[in-house]
Amino acid sequence: MRLAVLEVGSNAIRLASAVLHSSGTLKLILRQHVPLRLGETVFQSGGVTEAAQQALVAALAHLLKQLNPTPEDHLQLCATSALRDAKNLPEIRARLQHELRLELVVLSGAEEAARIREGLLQVHTLDSGVVVLGDLGGGSLELSVLQEGKVQRQVSLDFGTLRWKRAASITELDASFRKAVSALQPTGTASVRKLVLSGGNAKWLGRLLAEETEREFLPISGLEIPWVKAQSQLQQIAAMGRQTWQMQWRMRPQQIETFGAALRMFSVLGGSFQPEHLRLSGLALKEALLLQSTQNLGTLKPTIRIASSYYP
Repeated sequence: MRLAVLEVGSNAIRLASAVLHSSGTLKLILRQHVPLRLGETVFQSGGVTEAAQQALVAALAHLLKQLNPTPEDHLQLCATSALRDAKNLPEIRARLQHELRLELVVLSGAEEAARIREGLLQVHTLDSGVVVLGDLGGGSLELSVLQEGKVQRQVSLDFGTLRWKRAASITELDASFRKAVSALQPTGTASVRKLVLSGGNAKWLGRLLAEETEREFLPISGLEIPWVKAQSQLQQIAAMGRQTWQMQWRMRPQQIETFGAALRMFSVLGGSFQPEHLRLSGLALKEALLLQSTQNLGTLKPTIRIASSYYP
């Protein structure tokens, strides 16, 4: 049985598909994206312009062509922060239904935080001590504080990298972000055992840290490193600047535009929670949604396999 997710994010439109076998194995087979920044127009004007709507329809049509879905496939179309904030969401939802025959599900901030948390709990061992989960996107940051695997706090904050990039006053935004994060400090004297970061910029940071520390960033499971070591590496990577990011690590110009903001936010999160270890996860929302689909179909904890076509 084939499962697929189309995710309409603030930074890009993403596709992920997998095959769920009767044995309980979920094999990830296809991953594509179109770098369409709906957040640029929504966070500036409050809505999605006609030109951006046309680009959205074209991007989804392109990804559907790559997927070539059949009636037997389980396909879901989900959207996050940008469309969540779009004042003309009903118009967009009707257009996608009319032109592509797709039903759009817009995740609330709480639902997005829950989906990524559930996905991370399936692929990482996070049932001991205090653990903080942070999933950073272009429009929002989803944070969950766990203790012995149980949720203590869970929030969705409007502090995505695109919002940071467009901020009129970085100083004021930085102060607001620090205040919001400090309000989530675990109660009592227990220290944070692990900070787990996910999302596109977390993956990039994981790959860079793996190279700088001569380790390996693994698909889905990612990379774990002591926070003390990660903190100094973060500072060094930030100091290298955009030219090095592009020339040495071949980072795309669009990625470079938000990576600096992500490094700043990751540093604040680590500095605030002071975890023993930092994990950069290879799992993102689209994979978490695929895992949710397997649960809905009765496979509660599938064994994940990754085809070479998923990370070509």
